[in-house]
Amino acid sequence: MDHYVDPDRLALDAVEGPIAAGRVRALRAYVALLRPRHWIKSVLVLVVPITAGPRAAVPHLTAIGLILLAFLSASSAVYVLNDLRDCEADRLHPVKRLRPLASGHVSVRGALAVLTALLLATVGLLIAVPPLGALVLGGYVVMNIWYTLTLKHQPLVDVSVVATGFVLRVLAGALAAGLTIQPLLLICVYCASVALSLGKRRHELADLKVTGEKHRPALSAYTVPFLDHVVVLNLVAALMCYVATMWQLKAPYGKVGAALSFPFAAFHVTRYLQMLIVERSGGDPVEDLMRDRQMRLNLGLWTAVLASTFLASSL
Repeated sequence: MDHYVDPDRLALDAVEGPIAAGRVRALRAYVALLRPRHWIKSVLVLVVPITAGPRAAVPHLTAIGLILLAFLSASSAVYVLNDLRDCEADRLHPVKRLRPLASGHVSVRGALAVLTALLLATVGLLIAVPPLGALVLGGYVVMNIWYTLTLKHQPLVDVSVVATGFVLRVLAGALAAGLTIQPLLLICVYCASVALSLGKRRHELADLKVTGEKHRPALSAYTVPFLDHVVVLNLVAALMCYVATMWQLKAPYGKVGAALSFPFAAFHVTRYLQMLIVERSGGDPVEDLMRDRQMRLNLGLWTAVLASTFLASSL
């Protein structure tokens, strides 16, 4: 027996299909506005609790979790604010024009609503986290608003502010866990972040030779050879501080860990320079580092060596 098909139902499905698809696209656009791929940067909050004293950090898991959520919320708020301010300029950029606001997939009104919600969430988390953590997080928010408004156009100051944001993540994680702050680790994170930020600007500057357009005013103060030198300088400094940080861990495993993990750290640095200078990559350091097969394999082995070292040191 043939099943009866309601023609009105078919007509409704034909309308609801595109509507449902449009809602999914809109939701994806709003999620993309938050730049979830960059949330991995906030994992730096966990570096000290995991590496320096996981057992001592256990009683502070709630505070650590709140600090992590706070940085996720604050960083997304900064991204939305940045996109609102640079919307018109982003439309002229070959890649940034695809961002939700620049492409028109998210309205200015919608972005403002998201920004308001994120700022309210950040304020709520500021109240909930320990005072010192709240102070660091507040400094991060103020610094990044200042960066978005003016500092991003100041050569060298721009990358210093970005790098300081990463350092504040590590510092907040250490404070939340009640652990000792390791200055050499902070220097390592700072130098590595400066290198990645300058690498991104090198990529943009090299592309400007082809497009003839300048989408970042601070680029006028840079040259490719200058950036090559400064990137290498900061990566070498980061590598040295990494080894020194490992060396200070519980003997003898700290020294063993430094020796065993150094080849992986050195490979990571060398591979990044190869991608940046030879393969003309580096436009999005997070994406480039995560999608590169050699980087992922090296990172997995590096993590395995560090995990074994820290496990042995806790026995």
